[in-house]
Amino acid sequence: MCSTFRKTQEEAEEALREGFQKYKDDGHELYVQGDEISAPNQILIPCAPESELHPYFRILVNEPRFEAARNLIKEIAYTFLDVDGHYIKEFQTNGFDARLWELYLYVYLHNAGFEIMRDCPAPDYHVSFFGEECFIEAVTVNPSQNPDRPDPPEPATRKEVLELSNDYLPIKFGSTLYSKLQKRYWEKEHVRGKPLVFAIHDFHMPGSMTWSRTGLSEYLYAVRTRLSNDGKGNAVAATQTIEEHSWHGKTIPSGFFSQPNAQHVSAVLFSNAATVTKFNRMGKLAGLGSKDVKMIRRGYLFNPDLNALQPIPFSCDVDSPEYEESWSDSMVMFHNPNAEFPVDPDAFSDISHIYFDKDKGFMGYVQPYDVLNSVTFTILGVSNEVTEETIP
Repeated sequence: MCSTFRKTQEEAEEALREGFQKYKDDGHELYVQGDEISAPNQILIPCAPESELHPYFRILVNEPRFEAARNLIKEIAYTFLDVDGHYIKEFQTNGFDARLWELYLYVYLHNAGFEIMRDCPAPDYHVSFFGEECFIEAVTVNPSQNPDRPDPPEPATRKEVLELSNDYLPIKFGSTLYSKLQKRYWEKEHVRGKPLVFAIHDFHMPGSMTWSRTGLSEYLYAVRTRLSNDGKGNAVAATQTIEEHSWHGKTIPSGFFSQPNAQHVSAVLFSNAATVTKFNRMGKLAGLGSKDVKMIRRGYLFNPDLNALQPIPFSCDVDSPEYEESWSDSMVMFHNPNAEFPVDPDAFSDISHIYFDKDKGFMGYVQPYDVLNSVTFTILGVSNEVTEETIP
């Protein structure tokens, strides 16, 4: 704008004002910088044939009820860096779930105050919190591709959920985490000597993320807690050690944190909230959605009472002035008791933390909005259309 060198500050300021003058009243609000390769928000512009687009991506792009999610994701995409060059295509097609989880982590880390250094393609995130560095690799639990061991039907009762939590879910989580363990990220020069976290999200069947947390915890620590009757009509919690998990001909040892090389994994970060509905609610709270769309959220919160045997139910209108939600809600970090380089929990102060000690049992602290599961009813006022989204 002002390429000529000025001798004094006053001359430079006057030249700057003159340079701005021609843009002052030209009617434009945005200007092309000139070095853009492509529009940063093209994440929602289909780059693959309709037949290859993921069904959730089609819903995100086309459904009037998800306007808030669309607008929010467009805003996020302006600063999101595609390190490997495959993000947009995979986000739109068969990698939608994994890439949405990666985007969710990016938003959480940014809002939590981490410095995000996208200086290497793997692990996914290199972050620093006031000098405390950490590496995070995003991983998802996906539908079975083995015709000899297909996923079971979605459970309809609490009893069925508990049955799947015994062996089926630990094997699903175990296969995914074991595969990541074989990548040996801790041997990379830039990772060596720093905490490494596996951030896992379950997408293996519709709504499975709302009931799979227990199965993950039991597999990580090889400890199971179940309710039983003491014979007097009272429910009591009983804890037992798990040796292995077997399901449909496959057997794996329990206790991921005790497996060979697992000491290099500092913690496992879990969330059940990386869904289109979560982005829709957060977009609505940010004022990016239509007033004609109403969202009612119902579910259960973790009960912090040490003697509690049941979660806390809740029901909220997302438009209510009292309603609060953040990206850290539902995120819990399971710490490895054998970690070579433990994670500093103060760096992740806005999420829940779980520790386990053989003598003391489970310890840690839980945030007030640790949502175990929820259902969001999205109502489009114009057509009076109601849709139940069985995801957090």
